[in-house]
Amino acid sequence: MVYSPFSRPSDVRRAVKPRGLYSHKGDFGHLLIIGGSDVYSGAPALAGMAALRTGVGLALIAAPREVAGTIRSYSPNLIVHSLTGSVVMGDDVNVITQLLTKADAVVLGSGIGLDPRTEKVIPEIVRITTEMNKPLLIDADAIKAIRGRIELLGQAGTVITPHAGEFSFISGMDAPSKWRERGPICIEFAKKHSCVLLLKGHDTVITDGKRTRVNPTGNPGMATGGSGDVLSGIIGAFLAQGVDPFLAAVAGAFVHGLAGDLAHKEKGFHMIASDLIDVLPKVLKRYDRGCG
Repeated sequence: MVYSPFSRPSDVRRAVKPRGLYSHKGDFGHLLIIGGSDVYSGAPALAGMAALRTGVGLALIAAPREVAGTIRSYSPNLIVHSLTGSVVMGDDVNVITQLLTKADAVVLGSGIGLDPRTEKVIPEIVRITTEMNKPLLIDADAIKAIRGRIELLGQAGTVITPHAGEFSFISGMDAPSKWRERGPICIEFAKKHSCVLLLKGHDTVITDGKRTRVNPTGNPGMATGGSGDVLSGIIGAFLAQGVDPFLAAVAGAFVHGLAGDLAHKEKGFHMIASDLIDVLPKVLKRYDRGCG
C-alpha cells in the first residue's frame, strides 16, 4: 500500500468549524469529561480547559464529590458536577447517564484512577455511552479497565488513546517505537475492534483500520504529566463539534504537537501541561474561519 502517511495542516482546517455572525455556544458542542479521583484532581481540569481553548461550546466535568470543588477552583469556565464519593463508582451511573443526555461527546478516563469500584463501573459507562451513540474518547486508566471487554469499542465511533504500555496491556501485543513497524499492528487492532486507535509516542500513529496517519509534530519536552489530558481535551472538542472521529484524532494530535513545539520555543524542555493550553489560541488562530 502506497500512501502519504503524515498528518498535514489541511487535516486541521477540515476539523476546525467556521463561526458565523449568528453562532452560539450550542453550535460548538457540549463535551462531558468523566474523571478525577482522590489522587488525581488536575487531569479533568486540564482536559476541560484544553477543550475550551480548542473551541468547544461548553466543558462539563463529572467528578467525585471530594475533588469536584478543587476542579472548580481551577477555572470558573468549567461546569463541574459532583458525583458521590472519592472515586467514580457504580452509584454514579444514574447521574452520569443524565449528564450524557446533555453531551455531544464524552472523554472518559482523565485522572479517573483504578480503584476497584471505578474499574468495575467503567465498562458500564462505556456501554451506556456507545448505546446512546455519543462519540467517546477513552484515555488513561479507563483504557486498562476495559481489558477483557474490548468488544465494547465496536458499538460506536470510539477513539482510544493509549501509550505503548497501555496498548500492550489491553491487546497483548508489543508496540514498536518506529511508525513503520507499529503501523501494521495499529491497523490490525483498529480494524478488529472497529475503533479509532491513537497510539501515543514520538511516532504517534492514528488509524481506523482503513485510513492511517503518522503525526509529525511535537517534541520530547511534552513527556510530562498531564500532556495526555490536554490531548484528550483537544480531540474531545473536535468530537463534540461533530468532526469524524478519525479526523478529530488526526487533527487533535497535530494541534497538540504544534502547541508543544511552540511551548518549546519559549521554555525549552521545561514546559508543563498547562503551557500547552496557554499557547493553543496562538496555534489555532491561523485556522480560524468566519467573521472578524
